[in-house]
Amino acid sequence: MLDLRRWCAGLATAAACLGAVGLAGSVAGSAPFRYVSESGVAGAPHAGLYRASMLLLAASLALLAVPARHTLTFPVRIGGLVPAPMAAVSGLGGLALAAAAPLAGLSGLVTCSPGCPLPPYEAPTASDLVHAAGAIGALLLLALVMLLYAAQPDATALRRAGRFGILVAYPPLVLSAAGIALLGRGLFTGLMERAALVAVSVWLVMTAVLHVRDKP
Repeated sequence: MLDLRRWCAGLATAAACLGAVGLAGSVAGSAPFRYVSESGVAGAPHAGLYRASMLLLAASLALLAVPARHTLTFPVRIGGLVPAPMAAVSGLGGLALAAAAPLAGLSGLVTCSPGCPLPPYEAPTASDLVHAAGAIGALLLLALVMLLYAAQPDATALRRAGRFGILVAYPPLVLSAAGIALLGRGLFTGLMERAALVAVSVWLVMTAVLHVRDKP
């Protein structure tokens, strides 16, 4: 019998692995003081690979939303009784992943202008703002999903993966955001961006693989 959740998890694993490797390859040759998104600008050596990799990662998020919807559940205690988990709470992780997918895809389809200027130190174009909004929105939602996995009541491998994600991804995510806001383009911001993407990619692959298992 077809297990839709496991099939989606398996496809999510494949898409996440291909997307992460492709993204790393497209960014590897760029100077570390540049924004990661500059690898997708028209004319960049691996712009096509960057965009394809972002779309693969977006597809992996959409696929992972299927098993996540049935995994992230929280019992609600009312008057000492523990009824069935509320549907709105149990579906939050899947909704967050489903929302992150088109945002990640948007950041791959809409490329920034040369240099990927961002406020407050540079004057961005409309496409720069759309691209940045998609990327930032997707990462914020993924940070929320990590937190939801980490807060699961049962001590599972998925909960451990969520806590691992918080441990390794939250610091560079916060520091890269601070670098963009306070320092602008530079070596610190570029390195933190790359560290954050590596950490998020590792968590994504780990989580997808765990969902393939019968009892994660």
